[in-house]
Amino acid sequence: MYRAAGSHLRSLKHHGATRFASTSVVKQSSGGLFSWLLGGKSSQLPSLDVPLPGITLPPPLPDFVEPSKTKITTLPNGVKIASETSSSPAASVGLYIDCGSIYETPASSGVSHLLERMAFKSTTNRSHLQLVREVEAIGGNVSASASREQMSYTYDALKSYAPEMVEVLIDSVMVKEQLEKTKSEIAEVSANPQGLLLEALHSAGPLMASESAVNRLDVSILEEFVAENYTAPRMVLAASGVEHDELVSILEPLLSDLPSVKRPEEPKSVYVGGDYRC
Repeated sequence: MYRAAGSHLRSLKHHGATRFASTSVVKQSSGGLFSWLLGGKSSQLPSLDVPLPGITLPPPLPDFVEPSKTKITTLPNGVKIASETSSSPAASVGLYIDCGSIYETPASSGVSHLLERMAFKSTTNRSHLQLVREVEAIGGNVSASASREQMSYTYDALKSYAPEMVEVLIDSVMVKEQLEKTKSEIAEVSANPQGLLLEALHSAGPLMASESAVNRLDVSILEEFVAENYTAPRMVLAASGVEHDELVSILEPLLSDLPSVKRPEEPKSVYVGGDYRC
């Protein structure tokens, strides 16, 4: 049995040598497989320093690239437009508003949370379904976030779709269906001690609306909050990967009718002390 196995291995060895002897690309290894595994060099493996035939190498990266300069334009009503060019084929556009839960009153408590949930659900000219299909058609990604001092709405897509991105971003409005989703989020936070404690530390301007506040909010309260805080001097539209002149020409007709309302006084922090137990 052992003689037969040895004879079979010798036969395979001779066949292997015959197979590779006729090729000019791959040469037989002098050290063998075990030599290669132990760190030896094998002539059967192409060198990583030699380009493969028929493959064009990309140009080498420059040692230094001049950073893009930020261009800023302020519209007559006070809206600031900032942009930077980029060699990337993608573009990112964001609308940032100097507004958050610290500007809420006891009557409007929870409005910022609700506005975040209601972003991109419908627009003046589109239903929710149509908006989703348009965003998906260009491979875009939209998001909204609310903090205690800022609201942001962002849109990422290829730079060739910059006009569509800006128009959808500015046109985004609210829908009533998000009230139920907001209530479910509140229930989840109430069951999470960590999230509940974090909100308690900032009880003067909570990010999460209480269930009683959501039940109390209506369209008139939302409209009043937006009218008072979503004003031109408190808005900045920033973009990356979009030509500045093109961006300004798109935004001027969309934002020119925003009211230029004087900024309200910044709410003063009042220390009240105490503790919170849950």
